[in-house]
Amino acid sequence: MSKEPRGYDEAHYSQRKEGVDRWVERYFYAGIEITVLSTPAFVPVVLFQHFYPNAIPIAGLTALIVGSFSLTLFRAQAVDFGPWPRLGELSSVPLRATYFSATFLVATFGVGAVAAWVGSLIVAPLGGLLVPTVAYAAFPRVYRMVHGATTRHPSQRP
Repeated sequence: MSKEPRGYDEAHYSQRKEGVDRWVERYFYAGIEITVLSTPAFVPVVLFQHFYPNAIPIAGLTALIVGSFSLTLFRAQAVDFGPWPRLGELSSVPLRATYFSATFLVATFGVGAVAAWVGSLIVAPLGGLLVPTVAYAAFPRVYRMVHGATTRHPSQRP
C-alpha cells in the first residue's frame, strides 16, 4: 500500500461525499453550529420559559429543527442568498453567536408572546419555522456589512 503525500489541491474528505451522506453531514454540522452559537440565548429561555410555558418549547424546538435545515440549504447555496463564511472562520464567531442568539430569542420569546396574545398554539410552530428561515437567509448580507467579502479557503485573507 503506497502512501502518497496529500497535496494542497486535494479535497477535504467531507467534500468528496455525495448524495444523502453529504446532506446528513451538512445538517448535523448546521445543528451543531446553531446550538453552540446560540447558547447565550438558551439561558434566558430556560430561566423564563414559565411566561409562555406551552409556546416557548414548541417554538424553540421548531426553530432548532427548521433552522438547521435552513442553514444547511443556505450554506450549500442550494437556495442562494449569498456566500456564507467558512465554518472554521473564527473572526466571524462573535457576529454569528450574537446573530444566532438573537434569532433564537425572537423565535422563542417573540413567537411565544405572539402565540399567547393571539391565543393559539398554532402560531408557535409557524413562528418557529418562519423566524429562523428569514433570519438565516439575511445573514450573508449582514456578514458582508460587518466583515466584507467572505473567504472560502483558510489560506485566503481579506
